[in-house]
Amino acid sequence: MKNKWKILIVDDDLSILRSYQKYLESEGYTVFTADDGRTGYIAIEKEHPDLVLLDINMPVKTGLELLEDLNRTFNKKDMPLIVMLTAFGDLDAAVKAMNLGAYEFLTKPVPLEKLRSTVECALETLTLKERVAYFIEPDSTPFKDTIIGRDPLMIDIYKTIGTLKGNKATILVTGESGTGKEMVAKAIHENTVPEEPFIAINCAAVPENLIESELMGYVKGAFTGATANREGKLEAVKGGTLVLDEISEMPYEFQTKLLRVIQEKDFYPIGATEKKRFNGRIVALTNKNLKELVEKGKFREDLFYRLNVITISVPPLREHLNDLEMLILHFIKKANFMMNTSIQSITKEAVDYLRSHTWPGNIRELENTIQRASIKAKDKVLTRDSFSFLVAEKKEAPSAKQNIVEELVMPEKLMPLRDVERNYIEYVLKQTNWHKGKTAELLGITRPTLDKRIEEFGLRKDV
Repeated sequence: MKNKWKILIVDDDLSILRSYQKYLESEGYTVFTADDGRTGYIAIEKEHPDLVLLDINMPVKTGLELLEDLNRTFNKKDMPLIVMLTAFGDLDAAVKAMNLGAYEFLTKPVPLEKLRSTVECALETLTLKERVAYFIEPDSTPFKDTIIGRDPLMIDIYKTIGTLKGNKATILVTGESGTGKEMVAKAIHENTVPEEPFIAINCAAVPENLIESELMGYVKGAFTGATANREGKLEAVKGGTLVLDEISEMPYEFQTKLLRVIQEKDFYPIGATEKKRFNGRIVALTNKNLKELVEKGKFREDLFYRLNVITISVPPLREHLNDLEMLILHFIKKANFMMNTSIQSITKEAVDYLRSHTWPGNIRELENTIQRASIKAKDKVLTRDSFSFLVAEKKEAPSAKQNIVEELVMPEKLMPLRDVERNYIEYVLKQTNWHKGKTAELLGITRPTLDKRIEEFGLRKDV
């Protein structure tokens, strides 16, 4: 119903003004006109148009000056959409207009078909706003990234962090890739010793022969090339937080030395004869089952138990999807701040669509998805179509999880039925995070039968 939309044309070129007015009225729109920026402002206040076609170069008040006035006096939600017009291909003016919130920038003379399609697209944005379920309120305070969630699983994490102030206990943070383990480590630091250094090191990224010097440092002359003393991370962190990411990848030979640091709270830099004191807290992160690695002889058992004093398990996104809306709004605000995007809202259809995604990459995948959609968005509303790239990616790799199941129940190498049953029960338990009620329901067996199978097959929950 085009006649519900009101359009204001502001242009000092009367021939263009009348031409556009006649054409848009023939398309069913209600059209008002003004021939300079000052009368244009008055018309906006009086008529409350949905869309303004605004010329840049006009006497009395230019289009850019009018746009600046509108930004000062109108709330963003009440601002009409602005399409800027100019007879000059002025790039600087175009950039400034878009920075001031213009929807589009067109160079005159605009072909009528182009004018029609631009107006229709702009007004479709207003239609979408009527369906918007989540509005991002403007915030002038600096953006702060933090862990997000109100799910009981997340509340338990907050409670654990709240008990850590005043002690330097070693902490093990576990969880799948992309769940936000690094953010948990930062939250621990900020809630315990925010004034002290925060240092993170990825154990998998440091060559095996350099991990000792990276953490413990060395003295001049300790080896060829050691031309001066070098402070290691254990010393540099002072009384702060040292994060050892991907702790499972730490060389087995060095694990004994790390164990001693945790036990004795001191260490020797390479080549030194005097000890250095370690005053910080170690937070170890892993997406692997350390207990399973211990059983395979790939991780020291004594170090595992030293790291496992306090364990925080970060749940995958699929287990706290009721936090999804909060996370989406958080990441939109982050994209607006970090990437200079200007997303103001997201539709309910878009949120529902994101809820249907499996999120194998967890929080990190969600953040990347929001960032990608925000950068590509033409207007300031994220819709279901803003995330159409997820459909394409699903088509490219639709059956990764399905392939796992097929391999479990129809393995290439034939095996006894008992082994197939064991593997599948273990798989379903992992998918439900060992929720026995859900697992029994999915398998179509009773809870006592499931407990009996777990005991019979010797199944154990991951750490």
